[in-house]
Amino acid sequence: MKEIEITASSYEDALAEALKELGVSEDRVEATIVKQTGLIRKKVTVKVTVKATPKDIAIDFINTLIQKMGLDCAATIREEEDAYYVSVSGKDTATLIGYRGDVLDCVQYLTLLVVNKTTDLDKRIIIDGENYREKRTIVLSKLAKKLAIKAAKTGRDVSLEPMNPFERRVIHSALADDKFVTTESEGEEPNRYIVIKPNKRTFGDRQRRGNGGRYNNGGRYNNGERSNYQSQQSAAPAEPKEEKPKDMYNHEYSINFKRTGGGKLRSFGEKKRTF
Repeated sequence: MKEIEITASSYEDALAEALKELGVSEDRVEATIVKQTGLIRKKVTVKVTVKATPKDIAIDFINTLIQKMGLDCAATIREEEDAYYVSVSGKDTATLIGYRGDVLDCVQYLTLLVVNKTTDLDKRIIIDGENYREKRTIVLSKLAKKLAIKAAKTGRDVSLEPMNPFERRVIHSALADDKFVTTESEGEEPNRYIVIKPNKRTFGDRQRRGNGGRYNNGGRYNNGERSNYQSQQSAAPAEPKEEKPKDMYNHEYSINFKRTGGGKLRSFGEKKRTF
């Protein structure tokens, strides 16, 4: 925190000069009168201290913590509308991240406690190292969609391993618009986990649509309707075909007979004729 002392003929003049030197507005500082001298020509000494913002407190705490841990890395911070984003980079960033970001989550939690205790925090604080959270988000999103397909196909719940709040939030977000499954968090910290549950009614509709709805390919009926359709078709008796005897005295038949042979001779109620 920056602080300066300014002496002027009045409190207002001293404060104005201090604000100009610090380059901040009046709502960002705390001013107190240190001493007053003179009766005719008064002199007022004012001590002006810049108020610490959540951004300043957060970055000071994180860099101090990194230094105390003996790690070769440093943090920078940027403020956006929804949160304060802290980025850590350096040789020992992997150590600060830890296994699946567990150390990073601890640092983030401690930073929130310190900032909330010192000032009114109006935004979230998100700490990342070498884009770890972005890469982890991509991996978890792919995993969530893969397990959602499994849950929908089998019709059974799929339980994931225990995850921290950040990872659970990624899973919930990845499947928020999936109409075939829903997600719920179960258990207690630190063993809280997500269960992917299939929406069985919706999945049944998808199966019927996958089979072509009422009709399958080719326009035939499915399931029971198809069997009824076939039974109706087979119910009508087929008319017997009348086989006419061949006229063995026909000139054209005689010619064919000479080419192919007589084959089996048939009786037509008369004596068999041979040639």
